Amino acid sequence: MTEIIVRRARREDCEAIMMLIQELADYEKMPDGPKIDYKTLERDGFEEQLFLCNVATFNEKVIGYTIFYYVYSTWRGKVMFLEDIYVTQEFREKHVGIKLLKAVAKEAVENNCSKLDFLVLNWNPAQEFYKKYGASDMTSKEQWHYYNFSDANLKRLASDSE
Repeated sequence: MTEIIVRRARREDCEAIMMLIQELADYEKMPDGPKIDYKTLERDGFEEQLFLCNVATFNEKVIGYTIFYYVYSTWRGKVMFLEDIYVTQEFREKHVGIKLLKAVAKEAVENNCSKLDFLVLNWNPAQEFYKKYGASDMTSKEQWHYYNFSDANLKRLASDSE
């Protein structure tokens, strides 16, 4: 019997990962969200080393992925941030998601991270998955709001700094 394997992504996985990133964007009702291609993933992940990535495979086909990276908290020190976790529809409810999540948690613990942070859309039923394993909803618990500057606003802010 073929098993599901979770392993560190390789450069040659980037095309498959990019397809899954688009699937995730479609699932999140943001099909025009991704502004990168697989070459950007290759460069940023394997040359610049801006992120880490694990993939889940079945019969050597990529069926899920996680992208994660280190950040720093002035209150807690080293932190792992989980950018994405995604499993194709066909393999949901087959314990692939928890295998991927546990691999990131293990990496965080082995590298002395104080916590694992991530964001989930309000409507996404994955919230129950995370809560089942002990995640805390910081929006309701501590009332944090997520903000960003992007595109034109980021450029305007940068130009106003002179």
